[in-house]
Amino acid sequence: MTDGLPFQTVVYLQKYGIIMDFVHLHNHSDNSILDGAITLSDMVARAVEMGMPAIALTDHGNMFGAIEFYQKAMKAGIKPIIGQEFYVAPGSRFKKESAKDNREETAYHLIVLAKNLTGYRNLMKLSSMGYTEGFYYKPRIDMEILEKYSDGLIISSACIAGQIPVQILKGRLKEARELAGRFSEIAGKGNFFLELQYHGIKEQETANAELIRISSEMDIPLIATNDAHYVRREDSYAHEVLLCVQTGKTMSDANRMKFSTNEFYLKSLDEMRMIFADYPDALFNTCKIAEMIDVELDLGNPILPNFEVPQGYNLDSYLRHLVDEGAARIYGPVLPDAVKARMEYELSVITSMKFSGYFLIVWDFINYARRTGVPVGPGRGSAAGSIISYCLGITALDPLRYNLLFERFLNPDRNEMPDMDIDFCADRREEVIDYVKRKYGEDHVSQIVTINRMKAKAVVKDVARALDIPFAEANEISKHIDGDSLKKSIDKSPELKKIYQTDKGRELLDISLKLEGLTRSAGKHAAGVVISKGPLTDYVPLYRDKDGSISSQYEKNTLEQAGLVKMDFLGLKNLSIIEKCLALVKATTGDVVDINNIPLDDSETYRLLQKADTRGVFQLESGGMQNIIRRLGPTEFEDIIAIVALYRPGPLGSGMVDDFIERKKNPQLVKYPHPALEPVLKDTLGVVVYQEQVMLISQIIAGFTLPEADKLRKAMGKKKMDIIDALEEKFISGAEKGGFEASLAEDLYSMIKKFGEYGFNKSHSAAYALVTYQTAYLKAHYRIQYMTALLSAQPDRQEDVIQYITDCRENGIKVLPPSINGSFYDFTIEGDAIRFGFGAIKGLGEKAIENIAAARVKTGGFKTLKQFLEEVDLSLVNKGVLEALIKSGSFDAIHKNRAQLYESMDLIIELARKYHQDIESGQGDLFSMQEGRDNTRIASDLPAVAEWKDNVKLTFEKEVIGLYLSGHPLSRFEKEIRSFPSYRLSEICEEQDCQDISIIGMLNNVTVRRSQKNGSQYAAGTLEDLDGVIEVIFFSRVLEKFADLINSTEPVMATGKIELDAGKPKKMIVNSLKSIKEVRRAAVSAIHIKIDSTGVDDNIIGRIRDVVEKHRGGCPLYFHVREMADTKIIRAHTSFNVQPSEEFIFEISGLVGNDSVRYSFNRYD
Repeated sequence: MTDGLPFQTVVYLQKYGIIMDFVHLHNHSDNSILDGAITLSDMVARAVEMGMPAIALTDHGNMFGAIEFYQKAMKAGIKPIIGQEFYVAPGSRFKKESAKDNREETAYHLIVLAKNLTGYRNLMKLSSMGYTEGFYYKPRIDMEILEKYSDGLIISSACIAGQIPVQILKGRLKEARELAGRFSEIAGKGNFFLELQYHGIKEQETANAELIRISSEMDIPLIATNDAHYVRREDSYAHEVLLCVQTGKTMSDANRMKFSTNEFYLKSLDEMRMIFADYPDALFNTCKIAEMIDVELDLGNPILPNFEVPQGYNLDSYLRHLVDEGAARIYGPVLPDAVKARMEYELSVITSMKFSGYFLIVWDFINYARRTGVPVGPGRGSAAGSIISYCLGITALDPLRYNLLFERFLNPDRNEMPDMDIDFCADRREEVIDYVKRKYGEDHVSQIVTINRMKAKAVVKDVARALDIPFAEANEISKHIDGDSLKKSIDKSPELKKIYQTDKGRELLDISLKLEGLTRSAGKHAAGVVISKGPLTDYVPLYRDKDGSISSQYEKNTLEQAGLVKMDFLGLKNLSIIEKCLALVKATTGDVVDINNIPLDDSETYRLLQKADTRGVFQLESGGMQNIIRRLGPTEFEDIIAIVALYRPGPLGSGMVDDFIERKKNPQLVKYPHPALEPVLKDTLGVVVYQEQVMLISQIIAGFTLPEADKLRKAMGKKKMDIIDALEEKFISGAEKGGFEASLAEDLYSMIKKFGEYGFNKSHSAAYALVTYQTAYLKAHYRIQYMTALLSAQPDRQEDVIQYITDCRENGIKVLPPSINGSFYDFTIEGDAIRFGFGAIKGLGEKAIENIAAARVKTGGFKTLKQFLEEVDLSLVNKGVLEALIKSGSFDAIHKNRAQLYESMDLIIELARKYHQDIESGQGDLFSMQEGRDNTRIASDLPAVAEWKDNVKLTFEKEVIGLYLSGHPLSRFEKEIRSFPSYRLSEICEEQDCQDISIIGMLNNVTVRRSQKNGSQYAAGTLEDLDGVIEVIFFSRVLEKFADLINSTEPVMATGKIELDAGKPKKMIVNSLKSIKEVRRAAVSAIHIKIDSTGVDDNIIGRIRDVVEKHRGGCPLYFHVREMADTKIIRAHTSFNVQPSEEFIFEISGLVGNDSVRYSFNRYD
């Protein structure tokens, strides 16, 4: 009804009752985290539905949604009013102490709206300062900065948590009037309003009556608001559940936080008129405020930081100069025509789009990283498709050689900022960020916020907790949710439909559907960095994370809309591993390996890949990837690029991977839809794998320009069927114009639609395949150095360390235990072995390790315990450190009896402390106080203690190292286990049905807990086999049934459902347990006894017979009788079948010897 009318006309019509006379000015979206339950889309849609010409966003303490809200409202044809509900400190924002003792609040509420662009900028500054200066439980401002940045702002007194209503409710009416005057003075005449709300709450009646009097007395206008937290009245129950998620309470808790009525929703005009019938001006003034608002944001136009170029250059000419230099270095002084043409084209696009500064900024900090020795990745994402990036050294792959497309990176038809993500060595990434801060200014650079939302599975679990539904039950329900949409999962899952038919299930799923997608939390993006032209707060509000670090309040996509430069400074641990490996190679062999110039056709590397010897090889570690790489048998770099792109759920499920492997093994199966497409599809054997191939097919067959082809690629990636369908006609008609048959075009477009959604970015895959190849090359040629670097990279990742040590042992590399005379912080190389690093031992801090290493250098190696205790600093090498060293076996080089040291620790520490005190006081050596006493005899003076048994020793090793090092409880069962119906952790991957899998291992760290929801017990712990570790969960029924086995220290076979994470087994929900004895009993097919005919008399035979008869069972018995050089195998009569129990084995071994008894097993595939 109001379309096309000026806003002033709309307001005029409202004033005379012709159309609406109210606008909602106090509303909380889901960015009022776990308090608001309105999505921005729903907020705008509801305002449109009610015919309102405008609506305000006033989230608690942040502006997270401001830009998105602005865009959605503008698109819907209503005026967006950007605001925030601020927290105002009772005094100075810098005062960070509780005022509760004085019965004062730590912060009051205040609504602040941006009237114009100046107000919007001031709103951002105030929002930022709340976090950077006033944060105390909440982001707080104070009167000082409110006054300083009040220009362009409209202020209202907020709800009954506002400072004026609080004073009224405390009977401080004079103070309330003084505050009203102060706010009115700060905002300026006509820009401060007293806010009336009524939700059926008694305190509101009291506050409203006095606010109306203050308004009349002081000529301060009133407004009516409804403090909306949800869209409709019927959403109030779901909102209560949301509050329980926020506070960790349940709906059954009578003391939980909740709103006292169900009136906090986006009410209609009629509802607001009924509530405020006596105060129509309070309603109309909301429209008056909306008329005052004049904020038009300039979005989508890049705002690049200032980059200083050398004298005589501008941004464009300096970029060309650097590109020419790089091209000459790569291709030689005479550039190939194809290189020149590509360079000129890319430069013309970059300069016309005014992005030269962007490329120079990225080149500069990468150049700094290379100058200072910070390893830089070969590029990631679509930037690898740019020859300009390649010539500048931003990326490491020639886009012409690998057919990578510039338009995939920068489309001249789209005015979008380039998006470059850069990998740096994980250990030194911060050095590069610090350089950027120094260059552009600390106040011009920050990290970026990330908003975490309540996704389908997680929201069901959150709601279930609030509704007192047991975790086990919620967990089972969540397993039926497939993908990111709960509604789609319900529609296609019979199990969820069945659950929905129950009252409890319907309530759970209905509430979850309402809360799905709402903001769950805010945090700091792991790698995102934003750089601005001026101080950041001129462009974006800032946020303070829990760790105190500062980020932007706008997410990455919002920053892009605002025109700011943002990029990811990623820490890639594999670059750190490569750097450390290269240093070890040089130190141990003298070889200097230029990792960026290794041959990409190295036969040793491909042999390693063909064997799937890829533990520790970037991207190829998982069991599923190892299976595929083994089947594929890669022979060239393009194979690695393809398999990295294909190893994703879509291609795996579609059969693309199998098709690719079959064609690799049987070249006669390779076929192309048309000969013209052979150059495009040759590297992937006729299979459409990459998005770039979709673009090139569109260009060759349909005559699309590459920018047009990129539009199709993007539509397919985002499944925008309207665009895909619209382009189909153009594709087919273009093909016919090019002389191709319409049937071919239709078939190709169908293929593109089928495979295009699975297509991967080749530029990204190629760049990461290079890191894959580099790590494989190092492992193939310098295995001990590579494994040492790998073990040092993440010593706290227990499952990885176990796998890498297993890899070492399988390949003949011994891993030496930690030693006070050999270990450093990292793992190190000793001859042909690897020495375990102190950094992987729990309880050893870096300073203690440094102190031990320094003392060792000083002494030339510790020869006695006395010498060690004399030289180390006991304030650093304290009792906890000594305990960890003893348990890990680090003292074994000078004192073998770990138990003796452990039991005597207090005595040792006391003697050592006394010694250091005596040295400081000049009294000499406590250990040699008696004349002529042997200074090395402290060890012999310790009380006699029996050495730990192997199982105790291994248990302590496991405790402090996280793994069994000097042995493994499963080692003696290893051959036996291989014949059992079970998997090793390293064998489990996505390709398997993980519903009912058995693993044999040792249970560790099992703790019994009680559910807070229903009081039932469950247990959690870890299961470790010879390859790795997995988390295990025992729910109450299983815990009760198998309690004895769970608490035993013997190996068990656990059977249950495996949950995977990134292709690796992460968690097992156990449904049954068996002891190794039970497994053996079920698996042993026969017992074999070896007998030497010489030395065996009737007495021995009779005793064997007695044991056999004592243990009759169903297992066949075979005798292997050796006579001279021959051995005869005799099967005993079935009446002599035995039970293969531990007792039988023990007794029969006592007669014929341990080495003379063997099992044979049923084989399981």
